[in-house]
Amino acid sequence: MGKPPPLPDEMRPLLRNFLGGQSTLALATAGLNDGRPQAAPLFFASDDTFNLYWVSDPDSRHSRNLEDWSDVAATVYVHTWDWADIKGVQIEGAAMPVTDDEERQRALAVYSAKFPFVNERFSDLIAASVFYVLRPRWLRWIDNERRFGYQQEFTLSGDSEPASDDTQPLSS
Repeated sequence: MGKPPPLPDEMRPLLRNFLGGQSTLALATAGLNDGRPQAAPLFFASDDTFNLYWVSDPDSRHSRNLEDWSDVAATVYVHTWDWADIKGVQIEGAAMPVTDDEERQRALAVYSAKFPFVNERFSDLIAASVFYVLRPRWLRWIDNERRFGYQQEFTLSGDSEPASDDTQPLSS
């Protein structure tokens, strides 16, 4: 199977709106030394290029895992009890602490715009916290509102072959 196509321009507004309307991502990491998986729910904000930002304690298990191995998976989805309403994004990419001051300011701006309570109640805490970023390289859009099992896979950089609306999971 070939590599999924690059994310088309017509999908970008749909994904931006979807990510902007959700508060929480589930981040999956693994420790390189012990191989133990970790899934963590995190409030997040995204920028126009689909970088996902969150604030976390550097001593948390998922943050320590990122020190060992930056490859991660994440999912963002609507909460529903109806199979026909399942909709979300599965993501693979690299995650790391934000160390560049300019990027940190951008992360703080998008995070604070999405979560105004940060400015009102937690500005000192956020200012002293570590921002992390997930830079997606692959995503799968799932939308059962279109039809049960509907999915599309895309890359976020590089050239690739065309794929259908029914692309299959990447195999390892």
